[in-house]
Amino acid sequence: MITVFSEPTTEPLTIAEVMAHCRVDASNQELPPDAVTVALASTPIAGNVDNGAHRYLATFVTADGETQSGVVSASVTVADKTTNGQVSVTGIPLGGASVTARKLYRTAAGGSTYMLLATISNNTATTYTDNIADSSLGAGAPTTNTTSDPVLTMMIKAARQHAEVELHRYLITQTIDAYFEDFPRYANSQMSDRAIYLPPLQSVSAITYVDTDGATQTLAADQYAVDIVSRPSRITAAYGVSWPSVRVQANAVKVRAIAGYGAASAVPASIKHWMLMRIGTMYEKRDQFVEGLRFAELPQQWVDSLLDAERVTGRVT
Repeated sequence: MITVFSEPTTEPLTIAEVMAHCRVDASNQELPPDAVTVALASTPIAGNVDNGAHRYLATFVTADGETQSGVVSASVTVADKTTNGQVSVTGIPLGGASVTARKLYRTAAGGSTYMLLATISNNTATTYTDNIADSSLGAGAPTTNTTSDPVLTMMIKAARQHAEVELHRYLITQTIDAYFEDFPRYANSQMSDRAIYLPPLQSVSAITYVDTDGATQTLAADQYAVDIVSRPSRITAAYGVSWPSVRVQANAVKVRAIAGYGAASAVPASIKHWMLMRIGTMYEKRDQFVEGLRFAELPQQWVDSLLDAERVTGRVT
């Protein structure tokens, strides 16, 4: 039995790649906000905003990402921050139902690069008082929209999981836990019968087992050998070493390992192509049955043959 201990933090395909393949336009994303209104504080007060001209913009934040930069505001000039060095930001746009926060960006005095000023962690407040020096501004404003239709996000994950089942391997770096009743014990058989077989691995993090007294032990790394060249990967007892005895119970042995090709860029193009075709079909045909509809289908054998070069065959736990 194998379980995923740590899901990947990225997917093999980006939202932008899927949108392009499915011919989905920007209406399926949260659109960037309009301009905010800015002015010096109505009651003159000393502050930290540096002397000079500043401009502002906002972005919307959703569970999936952040919009690109919104419309730039009019300029506001701080002449002497020791007498009036705070800026009132009003009319901060509210986003749609999926917006969970807004971000404000500002230029340094006389500058043209927009850097993070503040994050408003709600979708209700419409005012903000800027009292931040140029030196405390953060990262630059985004140039691409990473918000998305949540349906596309779900489809990407589903296609990746389907590919992993078909291939008997994982795509993006992730941690897996494999459980066994015992270590393989066929001392008089070939080496292939004395190995633990797992999907292609990057490395093994740890092997633990429950000894005959019921205590959990960690097997020292020099007590086993890991073959990550073979497909599937193999774990055997080191030369001259026997597997330890374990208590007779369910899941007495656990192997924690790192699997996957690596980052999204390391996933072969053939797998990404297969995923795009699956996602395209899921997006166009969202129900199991479509009444009265006939459509041509690419031969299943040809579609799945895209995975053949990376498919793991033979014995896999």
